[in-house]
Amino acid sequence: MSGALRREWGSHEILTLTIDRAERRNALDPELLTALAEALQTDGVGAAIVILRGAGTEAFSSGYDISRLAGSVEDLDADAFIGEAVSALRACPAPVIAQIHGHCHGAAVEIALSCDLRIASDDLRMSVPAVSLGVVYRYQFLARLVQICGLARASDLLLAMPELDAERAHQWGLVTEILPASQVPKRVQELAEKLATSPLAAVKGTKASLNLIAARAIVGEDLQKAQQVRAQAAASPERNEAVRRRKESMSRRSRPENR
Repeated sequence: MSGALRREWGSHEILTLTIDRAERRNALDPELLTALAEALQTDGVGAAIVILRGAGTEAFSSGYDISRLAGSVEDLDADAFIGEAVSALRACPAPVIAQIHGHCHGAAVEIALSCDLRIASDDLRMSVPAVSLGVVYRYQFLARLVQICGLARASDLLLAMPELDAERAHQWGLVTEILPASQVPKRVQELAEKLATSPLAAVKGTKASLNLIAARAIVGEDLQKAQQVRAQAAASPERNEAVRRRKESMSRRSRPENR
């Protein structure tokens, strides 16, 4: 398992998975996403409840690691890793609770929304700025986003690209609860223990039933068309330039000030 993903078992077979790249605001990369999928596939079966969190309190995750993008159609390879992790979250028989502190952006929003419950701190900042990087987001994510918050709000989030605060994210249904940051771990643990000590056949059966409903939002023909549109956008010269500018901007911010 990747060193960037920590695993801890607690009472009542509660499994906590921690994205541990605090120096990169817990940015997602292929190795971490693969480790997450493998942990869910191997240990999720034996867990009563899974908690997914980011190390520290600054960020659940800042999204997909921009340094791993080239600004070309090859960037669609990241889909396989994101999709693998998302599929593992949904296929995990145990409900998954996202413990969200601070920043949650881009691909991390898809990871969070693929969890069954999302408990967020009141300093939450959430956005999906994919369009500004020339990205048409994964169709599976769009379908889930529309199911959770509706077409109008999904359009707003993806096209207007606002950065939502905790209150607005809660109003839109993107998070289950919001609490002061200091209270979030305790609330997540209480919720996990409540579910873990409930009849597990009912808990896991409810998740499985909800998954059946969610799956109806994706039709094979629509998915194929969406993939064609995404490939066209990913290959555009404008995308290459957008990624170059973003990397340059991030590089400037990370340099120490001259004195």
